[in-house]
Amino acid sequence: MVTKFARDNVSLSQRSIYDERYSVGLYDRSVPVLTAERDALYKALERASLSQPFVQRISLFDFAYGSGRVINDWLEDHARQRLKVPHDLRVVVYDVSSVGLRRGLETLCSVGYEPAGPVSWDPQASRGYIAGTVSKQEAGHNTSVVFVHGCEGQPPEVMRQLALAANDGDRYLLTTSWRSGLGHIAGDDLRREYLRQLSALTSPLGEMILCLSSTGDLAELQPEWSKRLASGDTGGFPIQQQGDVVYHTELGQENFCHVFGTELNKYMTSITTTDQYWWIEGIRYPGEEFKSREAEQDNYSLVSEANQKKRGQVWGPDDYREFHTVAAFRSPICPGCGD
Repeated sequence: MVTKFARDNVSLSQRSIYDERYSVGLYDRSVPVLTAERDALYKALERASLSQPFVQRISLFDFAYGSGRVINDWLEDHARQRLKVPHDLRVVVYDVSSVGLRRGLETLCSVGYEPAGPVSWDPQASRGYIAGTVSKQEAGHNTSVVFVHGCEGQPPEVMRQLALAANDGDRYLLTTSWRSGLGHIAGDDLRREYLRQLSALTSPLGEMILCLSSTGDLAELQPEWSKRLASGDTGGFPIQQQGDVVYHTELGQENFCHVFGTELNKYMTSITTTDQYWWIEGIRYPGEEFKSREAEQDNYSLVSEANQKKRGQVWGPDDYREFHTVAAFRSPICPGCGD
């Protein structure tokens, strides 16, 4: 997650913004794990197990882990239900906020994970590093989680190098990113480079899930920033193309985000070979954060119905505007070909 810009002579970064948000804790409580996110992860894991049935250990890399909202939820569920095929599991999580990473570590330790050696943090580090590992044994199989604290001042290649080092140099069976971590990267070229690096650290027979804000999100802000882009009145923010906006967090912070439209089709085409498939699915319809489980389930039902209708289609502008959040998938297995 890389965005640094000057505003009123103050240098703002994703690290500083999210360190503050995770320290206060409101962000964690306001964003629940969605049923569609759980489904996406479990289905990708099933496909990965099918494409590489003889691996001894499943490896997952999570970019922009934050405090582990989705990944920790999945790990706790994995601990209860276990994988259908009993593999060891290594999860490597990456974020520029050490506050978020530490919160995620504390959550895992509260459900039985233990440090596998020293875990140390340098909150203001100017270079990314591997902070340490926690692990848990269950039914004779090991689950380990490796924490990587990144630095947004370094190029995307460093992120890939750290990710590979944390996995003994091996590429990953599954690469994920949730809640628009890639959207906080300013600049089309830099977003594309991060995507290339995420692709490069994923096995050709592996799976990718990139969950992103779509043009149905922050819709009220897009006309304003489109006009400001056209006039050149961007106020020092890195507004460079349609879909770039600045919003206010729950703490009143000004934060950059890119909401994705049809350019995502080109992004995914650029990292997909002739032996792979990519597609888009809706994750969430627009609206306020859910006040109840029933409201989330109603949203999920509508999303599932819409995805079924769009299945096999290349999405256009109206498809992206329909959703608050979408997921881009890449897989060696054709979606729906076995149905």
